[in-house]
Amino acid sequence: MRSCWVKPFCLVLAGALLLSPVGWWGASVAKAAPSIEHSPPVSDMVLSAGSIHKTIGTYGFEQGNSDGWKPRGTYTQIASVTEAAYGGTHSLKATARTAAWNGAELDVKSLLQSDVEYEISGYVKLDGHSAVPSMVKLTVEQQPTGGTTTWKTVAQTETADTSWIKLQGKYTFTGGMDALKLYVESSNPAQAYYVDEIEITQVSKTPPEPANGIVSGFEDGTAQGWVSRMGAETVQVSDADARSGSYSLLTTGRQKTYAGPKLDVTATMQKGSRYTVSAWVKLAPGEQPAKVRLSVQRDHQGDSAYETVVGDTATTTGGWMHLSGTYTLAHDADTVSMYLETAEGTSSFYMDDFELSLVPPLAIEKDIPSLHGLYGGQFSIGTAIEAFQTEGAYGELVQKHFNSVVAGNAMKPISLQPSEGQFHWEEADQIVQFARHHGLEIRFHTLVWHNQTGDWMFKDKNGQPMTPTAENKKLLLDRLETHIRAVAARYKNVITDWDVVNEVIDPDQPDGMRRSKWYQITGTDYIEKAFRVTREVTGPNARLFINDYNTHEPKKRDFLYNLVRDLLAKGVPIDGIGHQSHIRLEFPAISEIEQSIEKFASLGLDNQITELDMGLYSNDTDRYETIPESMLIRQAHRYRALFGMFSRQQEHISNVTIWGTDDGNTWLSTFPIARLDKPLLFDERLKAKYAYWALADPSKVPSLPAGNNE
Repeated sequence: MRSCWVKPFCLVLAGALLLSPVGWWGASVAKAAPSIEHSPPVSDMVLSAGSIHKTIGTYGFEQGNSDGWKPRGTYTQIASVTEAAYGGTHSLKATARTAAWNGAELDVKSLLQSDVEYEISGYVKLDGHSAVPSMVKLTVEQQPTGGTTTWKTVAQTETADTSWIKLQGKYTFTGGMDALKLYVESSNPAQAYYVDEIEITQVSKTPPEPANGIVSGFEDGTAQGWVSRMGAETVQVSDADARSGSYSLLTTGRQKTYAGPKLDVTATMQKGSRYTVSAWVKLAPGEQPAKVRLSVQRDHQGDSAYETVVGDTATTTGGWMHLSGTYTLAHDADTVSMYLETAEGTSSFYMDDFELSLVPPLAIEKDIPSLHGLYGGQFSIGTAIEAFQTEGAYGELVQKHFNSVVAGNAMKPISLQPSEGQFHWEEADQIVQFARHHGLEIRFHTLVWHNQTGDWMFKDKNGQPMTPTAENKKLLLDRLETHIRAVAARYKNVITDWDVVNEVIDPDQPDGMRRSKWYQITGTDYIEKAFRVTREVTGPNARLFINDYNTHEPKKRDFLYNLVRDLLAKGVPIDGIGHQSHIRLEFPAISEIEQSIEKFASLGLDNQITELDMGLYSNDTDRYETIPESMLIRQAHRYRALFGMFSRQQEHISNVTIWGTDDGNTWLSTFPIARLDKPLLFDERLKAKYAYWALADPSKVPSLPAGNNE
């Protein structure tokens, strides 16, 4: 039970932007010198021969009017003026602004298409110098059909003078939109500005209409688009075995575990959409038992990322095994392919009856009580999200039921700094922006962890794995400090609760300390260093937590207690304990969780429940095709008892965070094995389960099955 992506996958991240953080808005962007000629009229739209460079709209304001732009804000005024211009003799001036987001806006809904990339550029000039630099942005306000309004930054720069500055960036959106508004904003609401030479250009092809799904049964005697992934293995239709009909797809001659049949699904999948995936596999005669999994490869701008859709599934020669799961295309991708691989070995295998199907659009139940409202005045209620869940129905669910969010993966070390000095802020920033716009608290997870941290962190100056030397200790602690300072400085003004270190206790060790690379090289100094640096950067009002799983277990609890007690005695600034609380239907006893909360409260510490979910299985081997209703009823009663205890302990608990929005987005679908699990309060269609109603209205939950007591 861990706070991580435990599904077996390899994530390759590159192409980051190195920034020096100056608050969560991001780093300063150097002012660009004027480099384009005066734009043609808006009506002159051209498609450059031999390239995708289609001018959608240009706005130079040379006709003495606003060219369709409108004031944004109750008191804002805009007008075409001649007192300043970047090109020609006119520009558009925005005055009487009273908020950062006030200014000039343009309705671009009729101009832009879903899944098409655009380049948007323009020039901005501040009206008068300011002692404090202003952050100027090009932003698009998005109102998804049936979803929640979001704001997407296209470009930004910081300036304090009155010269013309260029803003330029790429923009794309996915799915239907009720409204799209492009606008210019400035962090100084008291300052007027000019805008000129706005240009919107299409820079990618218009995608074809996607198919609703793919079915591969191979009954026409062809491979139906499936090919060899690595090139060395043979992928061909066979009539030697089949789950249905007369044919299946046989893969032989595999030389790598990740070699196997591959299908390009780019034309079928859309970013933000959810799909069900199903395939049947069977080992070829004579092969030893193996574990087969179904994976996705995403390629974008020259980099590849790999995700497991259906985890390791025990497969033999004796019968067909069903691989079934769901997958959401949550990230930009130039190409997407699905493939089959094995955990170990290179067994030959058959595959049949592959299906990829679009899941119908999700919708939340709007007429039920807000979850966080049920515990107002006791503790905040949070959920773990990914960047794609800030939009659409997921975004609506989060806004309605939670008043706190944490990034499930986007703020972990490898996500933010996959290679030394190369920071990836986009997805973390998207979550922060969503939370700020909707008044949600933000937990940070996590600054230091032995897992999901780039390998570079533990390489010596020669690129070799570190060994315990004084030189390596200093290098590692310096890298730790650099990472924390960059991250904490960026978000210190918007995040107050920080998981500083994660999972440092191993009760099987004599001293209780996990033998991570951190510990092997620095002892416990990395823990002290992390807390002290985080406090220095975030200030006295930030709440700093040490986070771990199985904190209910007496032995592990006591090791953690002793560590924290000793660190506090040395003046290390620790404010609270994060109890992950990945629990199961059968265990642990709620009384054990309560005892742990009380024990740490005795040190004067806050407690937060940081990653709560409730798996339905009592072991690591069982698997259900359909979860029995009786288990969901038992789960509901246990959730009610658990939250009852949280309410009793409300003076010691400031936050309870659910690890995921819904059963369709849970790490337990692939851990400890690939199987159906339903550990959360809302099902995969975002409908309230018995577990939710046990908290909101227990009368809607059936009585416990006979012989069961919580």
